[in-house]
Amino acid sequence: MINRKKCIEVLLGLLFIFTLAGCGKQPQQDTATVVYQYGDEDITYGEYYIYARTVEEDYKKAYGNGVWSLELTIGDEKQSVKDVTIQDIIFDINRVKVLVAQAEEMQVTLSDNEKAELENQAAAFYSGLTEQDIQETEISRELVQKVMEENVLAEKVYNKIIADYDFEISEEEARMTTFYDMVFECYEAKKDGTVEEFTDEKKATQLQRANEALSSLAQDENTSYDMIVNKYNLQYSDSYTMDRAEMVEEYGESVADKILALSDGEVSTVIQSEYGYHIFKMLKSNDEELTKKNQEEIIMQKQKEYFAGIYEEWEKKYDSGFNVEKDVNMELANRFPFSDSGEGKQEESTE
Repeated sequence: MINRKKCIEVLLGLLFIFTLAGCGKQPQQDTATVVYQYGDEDITYGEYYIYARTVEEDYKKAYGNGVWSLELTIGDEKQSVKDVTIQDIIFDINRVKVLVAQAEEMQVTLSDNEKAELENQAAAFYSGLTEQDIQETEISRELVQKVMEENVLAEKVYNKIIADYDFEISEEEARMTTFYDMVFECYEAKKDGTVEEFTDEKKATQLQRANEALSSLAQDENTSYDMIVNKYNLQYSDSYTMDRAEMVEEYGESVADKILALSDGEVSTVIQSEYGYHIFKMLKSNDEELTKKNQEEIIMQKQKEYFAGIYEEWEKKYDSGFNVEKDVNMELANRFPFSDSGEGKQEESTE
């Protein structure tokens, strides 16, 4: 079976720009078996079926048999999981084709051991097909192995590209800091969703209350943050874990620098931001485990952005005019079962 989950993480999560101009293409083979043409290659129903069957198995394992009847709200439009999945399969196939086209120039190949392992996986996949599957799709074991080899080759091309990308992020940049933010807000959120800023007089009162709270914390070690929050009815006080970039985005650079200057257990003076007046307490100035994870995530994101720029140029050269609506035989693409067990339709939102 194709190691699709790994390929999806590497390939499907990237952001790509697809050119929507262009006219329909004429397939080289019988249109009854060709889902679409990409570059100079016809994508047959058999090849499409291999990808689709793997997706179906993975989705059912993760979400159950009713997954295809789910609806996704994307922007202002509603689409079924099935429709979104068909597009993902098409884009996945295209990405693999584009990456494989670069393999020879980049001197990326499969080892004999990799080919032997993929041959075994192809045989296992093929043996799981029924006679009806084979008859309807015209799939051969050689086609299954070709698809599997292309997926692994595409992944190796991707890995080689990002391995050559020299990007590092310091531990300080990635440092994850946990702190408590006791905020005396200087605005009010109205029921209609609008935000009203306090008058200067009311802001001055909030500053006075913040200084009183700081004095209480300094003079009486038994005074807790919860006591202050309850006494002054503070609505937006809580603990947060952020890196520096997130702090700057949330509070501004000056406030972020003051937070990061605190040691574990240290309490800040009253600090002003656009939200009002804050008293910060440093709970953990460097969470090493979260910092390492954040470092890896930032590097991975930078690698994806770097690769996306390279891929965009490769894609344009491979097939700049590909258009899903014009070039894909959707009747054939929809022929794949994507079967449900008759569960009721549900709705799920996504941003």
